[in-house]
Amino acid sequence: MWLLRYDFAGIIERTARDVHPPGYYLMAKPWVSIFGNSVFSIRFLSLIFSVGIIFLVYKIVEKLLNTRAAYWSALFVAFSPFLIRFGQEARMYGVVAFFTTLATYFFVKCIKDKDHVNRNLVLFSLSMIVAMYTQYYSFFVIVSLWVIYAIITPEFWQLHWIRGIKEAKGVFGWKWWLANVSLLVLYLPWFPVAYKQVTRVGGSYWIKPEWITLQTIPANVTQFLSYTHLDYLYSWQGTIGMVAWWLIMLVLIGLGALLLYKKETRIVGVALYIFGYLPMLLVFIVSKLRTPIYQDRYFPFSAIAIFVIWGSVVALINSKKLRVAAGTTFLLFMVVGLFIMRYDVNHQMRQVTDEIKSQEQPHDVVVSGSLYTFLDGSYYLGYGNIKFVSKPVDGYGETSLFYDQAKDYIVNPNRLASLGSRVWILGRPGEDYVKSTPLQNWAASTVIQRGTVRAVLYTR
Repeated sequence: MWLLRYDFAGIIERTARDVHPPGYYLMAKPWVSIFGNSVFSIRFLSLIFSVGIIFLVYKIVEKLLNTRAAYWSALFVAFSPFLIRFGQEARMYGVVAFFTTLATYFFVKCIKDKDHVNRNLVLFSLSMIVAMYTQYYSFFVIVSLWVIYAIITPEFWQLHWIRGIKEAKGVFGWKWWLANVSLLVLYLPWFPVAYKQVTRVGGSYWIKPEWITLQTIPANVTQFLSYTHLDYLYSWQGTIGMVAWWLIMLVLIGLGALLLYKKETRIVGVALYIFGYLPMLLVFIVSKLRTPIYQDRYFPFSAIAIFVIWGSVVALINSKKLRVAAGTTFLLFMVVGLFIMRYDVNHQMRQVTDEIKSQEQPHDVVVSGSLYTFLDGSYYLGYGNIKFVSKPVDGYGETSLFYDQAKDYIVNPNRLASLGSRVWILGRPGEDYVKSTPLQNWAASTVIQRGTVRAVLYTR
């Protein structure tokens, strides 16, 4: 919301100093100009794209398998606590999931509908370039589609490459290559910026190396299903809990092998596994060998593919009673996940800032010790009505929003006492923001804590 206060040139310039491409913000700018900058408005933009994913999943699976599989797959996508959580956040996750799914839809139509290949490839390219300008992980989707196309091209895995090139079969088709070359050409304007961003991330990133373990990908799968990594089970009763955890992971990840058993679903099953797990595997490898960049929420498109795997497996069950029982079991896990999500996502900035406003006196000053509570607090309290307690910032990452306006938004921790006799400090519970500052000997006269946000009034 802070970024959308700038014009298009300002959005691009400041996004270039962050770690993401500008696509989402360029879409959101005209949206808030028309529909306002309320929380409902900006979340609703993401929601529109996220609901569109459900329809696309149904159409894709119906084309690849059958109506029953399409129904269960779309139902699971609709109920996923992971996709519901990030599908209505004012960030790019729901948007990139929509456009990668849309590109996949046209990819499937290109293979299935030989009469409209040109049109479908053009629409594929347009959808994918929007995704690429929205989130960098879209590149892993392109890699997955290339691998899938190669597998379903007999000339490729039979090593008849010359014949495949001569006859323009499958992955060797010049139109397919032209479509992908067009993506590179369309991305050239942003490539220098992307290179600088990747280089900065390669030097350091906020994700810690110790977070990336053999549990990472399996835990990500349970996050899709029930919004929890089941850490409490893994640590329960030592070896017993660990074995139980891995057995659950084996079932969830291996369940799709049933698609490989039947000849008519085998190719689709392989394609879904590649689309779902290859991006996560590639990022995992990069995280272990280079820089940790693996984060659950970066893979909404993988989540969609995995839900389609589970939905297609449920659809394979011939007995209606057993099919409904199996599908309902998945849905129950998701419903539990929705309750876990409601408990876990407990960032009540609006409630805290409302209480600050109700208790504020003339000449009170509000500052934030945390960058994230500063950005959120600015939205609810008003830009300029709260300052960030910090030494000079480098202007990269989130600080790109205000690095050139330090006098308006940043206050040195050593100057806190000069702000007045009543200073509110906004931050996260458990963090000490006044240690080694002039306020450490002041009285904490009021404490407001709601969820994962806390405000303390210091007086002298």
